[in-house]
Amino acid sequence: MQRERETEKGGSSVREVVAMESGAGGERTRDSDGDCDMEEYGQLQQQLHSSKMRLHDRLQVATIATAERTAHKCGMKVSSRVMSALTDLTFKFAERLAVDAELFAQHAGRKKVDTDDVLLVARRNEDVLASLRLLAQSFAKSKEKGPEKKRKKAVADVPDT
Repeated sequence: MQRERETEKGGSSVREVVAMESGAGGERTRDSDGDCDMEEYGQLQQQLHSSKMRLHDRLQVATIATAERTAHKCGMKVSSRVMSALTDLTFKFAERLAVDAELFAQHAGRKKVDTDDVLLVARRNEDVLASLRLLAQSFAKSKEKGPEKKRKKAVADVPDT
């Protein structure tokens, strides 16, 4: 998504294009003449697009595997068109979730998204919210257990005198 705005400088109009896509780095840099560095902007856009495509491909593999597993359990088959539509729908849902979570983090005055932001976004869908709560709890438990194990090993490694 891009936003254009015009400003007046000494009677002449200067057009700025502000990149609003995540990962694009906010406003583009300008050289001494006030022109945007189009080459750098193009490279950033290309990197963003390739990253997005890799993520989409990985999501497609995971979505197809999940759909096939579920269909097999129910004794059904899923067409490739349905798989493709399901992947696109899932990707768009995940994109919207990420943008909303980022907005919640910004509203809270943070630069990083945390678990609470994701749970706030997911509250619109009870099934997703329940799954994410379970996942968040398992992450919290693994964080609690992790340091204890390391401390026990460190104490066990110390020789008795």
